[in-house]
Amino acid sequence: MSWSERIRLKHLQVLIRLCEQKSMSDVARQSNMTQPALSKWLKDFEDSIGMPLFERHARGIEPLPAALALVSQAQGVLNRLDRMNATLEQYRQGFRQQFTLGISPMVAAVYLPQLLVYLHERDPQCHIRIQEGTLDVLSRNLEQGELDLVIGRVDEAGRNPAMAYLPLGMVPLGVAACRKHPLARQNEVTWEQTLEYPWILPPKNSPMRRSFELSLDAKGLPYPTCAIESAYAHTNARVAVGSDFLVPMTRSMVPVYPELCILELDWSDPRLHGQLGLLWRPQDSGEPMLEEVISWMSKQPHTV
Repeated sequence: MSWSERIRLKHLQVLIRLCEQKSMSDVARQSNMTQPALSKWLKDFEDSIGMPLFERHARGIEPLPAALALVSQAQGVLNRLDRMNATLEQYRQGFRQQFTLGISPMVAAVYLPQLLVYLHERDPQCHIRIQEGTLDVLSRNLEQGELDLVIGRVDEAGRNPAMAYLPLGMVPLGVAACRKHPLARQNEVTWEQTLEYPWILPPKNSPMRRSFELSLDAKGLPYPTCAIESAYAHTNARVAVGSDFLVPMTRSMVPVYPELCILELDWSDPRLHGQLGLLWRPQDSGEPMLEEVISWMSKQPHTV
């Protein structure tokens, strides 16, 4: 009998905790085990798969690459079980299908309302769950089985090659401001002028923030003052309305907020114009609701 046939769900949870906390004593306590029992189980498990998973040292343990790869799959198994429970609950409520969509906030503002109405009309018995977030978080959740499809601005360099991918079109970004903003009244705005005002920027390590800063580095331009760090496009837009805040925003999102406009800057960079795309697990290709969303998105205007 192979190790995969003997392993239990509790063991997967223990492995995840060991990678996250890197402490045998803490994980043993949380798992209602003694530390010697946990140490013996881990050694037996490593022997059964024929390789070490952790490096032991005086301060605790450090997961090796094999452990991180295994835990990524383990998290996916647990997420799938959570979705199985959710499916049963939805059947009790009269639904016959579930679909979980991950979408970046800027893309959601342009597409999501029409898409949700379309999907409900196509299948009223499908339970739809939406998760908004940055593409790095959504991609990880897709890989681990929490999501069925991701729609967003895809960073080609950071895209997971194991996921199926359909590019749809370019995503031109600009700098948005309230129409009453002092800079909005100018025919042309210099980068130096924007530095006099506070900015709302995406989270520090998000793909969009990295692209934004790389484009500034390439031109030798200073970073603006990030007064608010937020991944929530709707909130960012509402804060910019009636204030002096500046915020990076997709150009076609601006019409959703008539009080905003795109500044006519003397600076732009192709690094900011990412690709709108769809990501999904290859093994899910052919699933009816997945194909329905892919088909609908493919027929929409291919710029955001």
